[in-house]
Amino acid sequence: MDDIAESGSPQGVLARASIPEVEVHDIAQQPRVVVVDSVQDPGNIGAIVRTAAAAQFDAVVATKGSADLWSPRAIRASAGTIFALDVLGNAEMSSVLDLLLGNGHTIVAAGVDGPSELKQLRNTERMTLVVGSEAHGLTAVASQTASSYVRIPMGPNVESLNVAVAAGLIMYQMQDNSVGQ
Repeated sequence: MDDIAESGSPQGVLARASIPEVEVHDIAQQPRVVVVDSVQDPGNIGAIVRTAAAAQFDAVVATKGSADLWSPRAIRASAGTIFALDVLGNAEMSSVLDLLLGNGHTIVAAGVDGPSELKQLRNTERMTLVVGSEAHGLTAVASQTASSYVRIPMGPNVESLNVAVAAGLIMYQMQDNSVGQ
C-alpha cells in the first residue's frame, strides 16, 4: 500500500475509477456552476468542489492554469464529491464564459474590490460563480465578462479570505432555492 498510495499515510483503501467526460455544452445547461480561474492549489480546488456539492451546485470548471481537478490531492480534499458533480478541467476561460452567457447564466465574479456587497447579490435561474487565484485575482477575461462583481465584507486588518472559503460563502448566497420565492 505504501508503494502505490500517493499520501504519506494511506488509510488502507484504494479505488480505481474512470474519469467521467463532460462537455462544456452540458455544463452550460446546469443552473449553478463554479468556474475556478487559475487557482493553483489542488487542496483549494478540492475544497471548492466539496463545497459546491454541499451547496447544491451542479458543476465545477477549472480553467487552463488551474490545478488538476483529478489530482490525488484535489480528489482527497473533495472527499469524493468530485464524482457527484459535472466537472471539466483545463478549459479555455473565454469560450466557457461565452457559452454560459449564451445559455442565460448570470456571471458573478468575486473579488476584494467588487462594487457590491455579497448581501446585495440577486439570484437568477442560471448563475455561475467565477473565483480567481489568491495571488493574482481574476484574469482580465473573467473580470470583463462578469455580470455582477461582489465582495465579502471583512474586518479591519484582513486583506482577503482563502479562495475556497470565499467561494463557499458566495455559493451559499447563490443557492438555487431562493430563486422565484
